Amino acid sequence: MNAMAPPGLGQDHGRRFSITGTIPTLAVLFTVLAELAAGAPSQMPSRKQLVSSLQSLVPGEWVLLFLGVTIAALLLQPLQQQLVRWLEGYPLTRGVGVLLGRPLIARWRRRWERLNTLQQRVDPRPEDLPVMVEAAARLAKLPRAPERLMPTRLGNVLRAAEDRPAETYGLDTVAAWPELYAVLPERTASLVDDARDQLDMTCRMTAAFAVMGGLSAAILPFSRWTFLAVAFLLASALTYRSAISAAENYGRLVNTAVNLHRFDLLTAFHLPLPAGPDEERARFRALSSRLRQGLPATEPYEHVSA
Repeated sequence: MNAMAPPGLGQDHGRRFSITGTIPTLAVLFTVLAELAAGAPSQMPSRKQLVSSLQSLVPGEWVLLFLGVTIAALLLQPLQQQLVRWLEGYPLTRGVGVLLGRPLIARWRRRWERLNTLQQRVDPRPEDLPVMVEAAARLAKLPRAPERLMPTRLGNVLRAAEDRPAETYGLDTVAAWPELYAVLPERTASLVDDARDQLDMTCRMTAAFAVMGGLSAAILPFSRWTFLAVAFLLASALTYRSAISAAENYGRLVNTAVNLHRFDLLTAFHLPLPAGPDEERARFRALSSRLRQGLPATEPYEHVSA
């Protein structure tokens, strides 16, 4: 999902920065520094060595540590959207990444075809209905067109949410989201912001746990402490599953915003409201092209007096 989800649009930047930036960065730095302070990698880590190292820190060193965390979080914050795109699998759709991406997409296509077959059984028996309902529910979390499949589950969930308004109303959500977001009521925008925060937080913690696992494996000597690195990697996998749930919720709320407030977008552009579904799709397709390509307006305006 591209411009559909601009980080921080209309949000409390201080709250967002502290949630999505400081906590994951602090977790990584604290883990690495704690392992080094405990004696790794030159010796077996010990609690006694950790306590001794912490007690030896002077106030100036604590200040430098705090500044280091803050600066690292500031530097990493602009990369948040790129991190989400990476977890969606975009690097695997171009360049050398396709060597891994193509088999993954082919695997998702086989799954898509199997689910599509299950939900379209002819003359189903009563015992087949639960299977059909389950297949339809799982297929709803994937793009409706198999050629739109992504290499990862997170990418497919977000792309399914991204494609649905275009299929239903002709509205390109990626192109129109900044303008649509601007006309959302405060309550709706707040719900979307909270869902986006949760998505960003889980994505960043997924990456943070993976980094902590990799660095711990490199720093800690091979011993029972190796299980700490394994635990971090398992935590990364579990957090990725949480990111998928957060993406489902975020996509659901974005689609709700489109369903309820898409005509507010036309009103904001002073365009006449459509008389029916066919006219609506044509109007939103034209508006989407205008926003996507920067084309000038061609339709007559409709100015509604207050």
